Amino acid sequence: MRPLLPALAVSALLAALAVLLENGRDAGIGMAALTLTGRVYFAVLMLAPLAILPFAFRAGASLPLRLAVSLLPGFLWWLTEIGVRLRWHSLAESLWLVSSPFNLIHLLITSLAIATAELGCRLATRQHVPLLRAGAVAAGFVGAALLFGLSIFPHLMGYRAIFQANLLPIPKQLPGALDPTSVTPLAAQQAPNILFILSDDHRFDFAGYEGHPFIETPALDRLAKEGVNFTRAYVTSSLCSPSRASFLTGTYPHRHGVWNNFTPWSDENQTFLEFLKPAGYRTAFIGKWHMPGNLPELRGVDHFVTFTNAGGQGSYEWCPLVVDGEEAPSRVKYIAEELTNRALEWIEQGPNAPFALYLSHKNVHAGFTPDAPEQGRYAEEPAPLPSGAHPWTHVTNAQYTHFNFSPLDESVRRYGEAITSMDRQIGRMLDRLEELGLAENTIVVYTSDNGYQWGERGLVDKRWPYEESVRVPFLVRWPASGHPRGTRVDRIIGNIDVAPSFLSVAGLAVPPRMQGRSILPLLTDPGAAWRESFLYAYFFEPPYPTPTSHGLITENYKLIEYDGLPAELYDLANDPTEQADLADSPDAATLRHRLEAELAALRTEIER
Repeated sequence: MRPLLPALAVSALLAALAVLLENGRDAGIGMAALTLTGRVYFAVLMLAPLAILPFAFRAGASLPLRLAVSLLPGFLWWLTEIGVRLRWHSLAESLWLVSSPFNLIHLLITSLAIATAELGCRLATRQHVPLLRAGAVAAGFVGAALLFGLSIFPHLMGYRAIFQANLLPIPKQLPGALDPTSVTPLAAQQAPNILFILSDDHRFDFAGYEGHPFIETPALDRLAKEGVNFTRAYVTSSLCSPSRASFLTGTYPHRHGVWNNFTPWSDENQTFLEFLKPAGYRTAFIGKWHMPGNLPELRGVDHFVTFTNAGGQGSYEWCPLVVDGEEAPSRVKYIAEELTNRALEWIEQGPNAPFALYLSHKNVHAGFTPDAPEQGRYAEEPAPLPSGAHPWTHVTNAQYTHFNFSPLDESVRRYGEAITSMDRQIGRMLDRLEELGLAENTIVVYTSDNGYQWGERGLVDKRWPYEESVRVPFLVRWPASGHPRGTRVDRIIGNIDVAPSFLSVAGLAVPPRMQGRSILPLLTDPGAAWRESFLYAYFFEPPYPTPTSHGLITENYKLIEYDGLPAELYDLANDPTEQADLADSPDAATLRHRLEAELAALRTEIER
């Protein structure tokens, strides 16, 4: 029992610190104190063996017992992960998911702490430590860690084989290559240029034009002032790969087959660029692709610049590129500047023909790295967190599988700095269009693949069907269209509407396969006939602890149905931050039944 006492004491300390973090704001504890508390919690969680193992060593515990008690606090912490999963998974499935290699960092640090403590104890007591044996043990730790890290794909494949059999299939009917003769070319002077700028994880209200207290976005503010701000733009799935596929194809995941970040893109899909090329456009895709599988064939694209490192995430600095199939180094340090440079070069050096450019930034995905001019720009800005959140919500709530070594408020500041770094490059692009005389007849669209939660409801990251996650900025500027400047339109649009809109810009018919609609009528007439509801669909993606969900979004309400969790219902008109769940309210029973029927009908329509 005596060797167990330090482990129990450390576990109790972790529990007390977690309670303090969860309730500290309500008790009037300041953010600085909570941040320090979180750092202590994090250090204790990771380094507990350094204190526990020496005590057990001195108590004469055997090596297996020393290891067991050293691992106890971490084991108890991981039980909270299992508890989260058990809300919608079986015990076997939960254990499989929690053993994911994505959680490697905690196991690595804990293992190194145990090895360090054991070696230190032996040296301090002058016990014989054969160097060859010690080296073999150290090599074993490193080798096991490497093998564990490399096992992510076998781990996921095993999960699918056991728990997801016959789930998320590639659609049986994909359109295949477009017959270019089926597209009628347009006269060059009739076709406007198309510039589509896509960011990553940019939440709809984190911009200057939306009144954010410190994030400065002068270029986006300019687009909002000179164009149309669609204030209720949603994504079909708040996750990178399926959302990006919907932008390109104008279809839901059910039709393009990219269900989540681990289901591959098929070259049998058609993109809007494939239609624009035979219509007379020169086309380019420059930036982040980030869909599973090999880089695509991407028919209809004249110039393809992307990156494959870090699993397609790329890096903020010195990111190696793939340029038209050939590897190439980045010519400048910061990725947003490099992509903008290449986009401007392509625009300026091309022939006299309308262009369609898909410019896809890495910003502002985690690691949230700003360019040099923005580093530390918001370091002294207050960054209040939502009610109920604290600086280490992402650790104590066990709902985010990546360890983030920074408190949330610091991450929010860096997120803002990375947004401003990207905005500066967007400003360069807009200025150059003016200088080249192209701005008047170029439709510029800025949006993002999904939003981001910064502690709302105790959640960090995306995937969940709440407004912070599923709503994105959506700005459109096209002076030649005659749209009013500085208009705010609150109609419900989605990422599936981008592809049909660009075909309409080019004067092309929207193929029946596309499930979105052209937003062009809304540019000049916000009251035009339009959809009354939108479907959201997220498909469980191991190991992230977010269940499959479907949501019905209407002008005033949102109904959410989960796999394994109770349904939720919100009155968006009177409760835009979704604080009051009306699903079980007797007064909302009739409304719920009506929305459930509408959601079922919309799913049937979309999924067929």
